[in-house]
Amino acid sequence: MTGASLNSRNRRRFASAGRLLLPTVWAITLAVPFFYLVVISLRTRHEFAVDPLGLTATPAWANYAEAWNRGDFLSAFVNNVIVSVVTVLGVVVVGSLAGYAIARWRGRGGNVIYVFFVFGLIVPFQLGIPMLYRIWAQIGLVDTLAGVIIIHIATSLPFAIFLYAGFLLTVPHELEESARVDGASEARTFVSIVFPLLRPATATVVIISSISVWNDLLVALFFLQSAEKQTLGKATIGLMNTFNSDVPVVFAAAVITVLPIIVLFISLQRFFISGLTQGALRG
Repeated sequence: MTGASLNSRNRRRFASAGRLLLPTVWAITLAVPFFYLVVISLRTRHEFAVDPLGLTATPAWANYAEAWNRGDFLSAFVNNVIVSVVTVLGVVVVGSLAGYAIARWRGRGGNVIYVFFVFGLIVPFQLGIPMLYRIWAQIGLVDTLAGVIIIHIATSLPFAIFLYAGFLLTVPHELEESARVDGASEARTFVSIVFPLLRPATATVVIISSISVWNDLLVALFFLQSAEKQTLGKATIGLMNTFNSDVPVVFAAAVITVLPIIVLFISLQRFFISGLTQGALRG
């Protein structure tokens, strides 16, 4: 075996090891904090005070019940589900239709509108919160779930349209033309032919939008004021303010908050990468 072939094989091995190293380090970086989040949530207040990062022989499952009851998490959980589900449905419906219209637009108009929505990914919506609050107060949307849902749909749409429009460029026009030849309307063509092909992009939009909405705290703090309208983020913050010395209970509340998103991501992860990469390929 020649030296050149050995060097080539070694380079391939190093390249393969390098490709595995970065994801492994990234996974450990994400897993370790979550591991300690769970560990601390299962400790008693005394155990945490003596040894904050130590393991416990007897898990204190009562911390979860205490966090759920004292933080009124049932009401907050229901509010989170309502806001998240309605927002994601709105983003998927409007985003897919708008992305389809932009991708199939003949002429420069589609590119102009596409750039407009991409610009929405750059500008932070937080800059407009003071003015938006004044408008919402005038039309009666402050302290309503509807007002929060509208904000989340508006802030999630630029990414959804960006992804759907880019993904639809990979879908051949011939499929739609064949459906039209068979007498299908535009609506029927989109629902029966186009939308089923968008599953990877839709899964990505669902995951990204759900994470953003479910973990939101800023919008809830500004626009939801009454206790019965609070979301999980506000409920956790309230728990910290009221029981700030009982850190394990607060960590138990954090675990309750993140578990649904973890389950959602695991369920849709096989579509996530393909939807993200194909949707990013624009012309």
